[in-house]
Amino acid sequence: MRVYAEYFKESDGKEYRKKTLLHFGNSTELIGSAVLINPGSAKPIGEPDSEFIKSFYGVNHPTSKIDIDNWKTFSKDPTMDQLEKIFNGWYISEKKELNGVIQLFNCFYFRNKNLDEAIKNFNVESIYNFNESQFFLDKPVYFGWGGTGKYGNLKSIATEIFSKYNLLNSPIYDSKFLNNCFYHPGYVNRSYKLNTKTKELMKGFFNSLS
Repeated sequence: MRVYAEYFKESDGKEYRKKTLLHFGNSTELIGSAVLINPGSAKPIGEPDSEFIKSFYGVNHPTSKIDIDNWKTFSKDPTMDQLEKIFNGWYISEKKELNGVIQLFNCFYFRNKNLDEAIKNFNVESIYNFNESQFFLDKPVYFGWGGTGKYGNLKSIATEIFSKYNLLNSPIYDSKFLNNCFYHPGYVNRSYKLNTKTKELMKGFFNSLS
């Protein structure tokens, strides 16, 4: 997995990681997307593969403008590894090699692995909140904002994101927001052996990718 992301550091020292690409193999194909809560421990470690990023957006989002100067190569974090397992079928013992890109978004983009601290910096009016539904295209999206998005501080943003998604692209979701299990990848990793709902969710999402 190679990780590229749009990165901003403001004058007050706060860091934001917006659009994130998890690249597997050599393809520019869009596999699908995920929307989680906020960026965690992954950090910028160098300059990105600019040509690949330009190629990915040229193929998949040709009308979108990106400023490559804002992009960096990032380290990966445990959540990214867990997302790979969700998309490749690892949790249901149907692992396949991924070849392409998973787009990773978050409800808001303040970079802090401590969720409680991150929430304190959440501002519904911030320019560093999700506004990228147009990038979903017709591919499946894994919504993993957990209880924070389902019931908590981020519910307004999560509800709006969900309302803009074409449920036909991933039939595991109920049209009623609160009827869904929006398990964070970390919870999936902890519960897949014990929680039958987790297994059902993993199988349904994996099948939607094929």
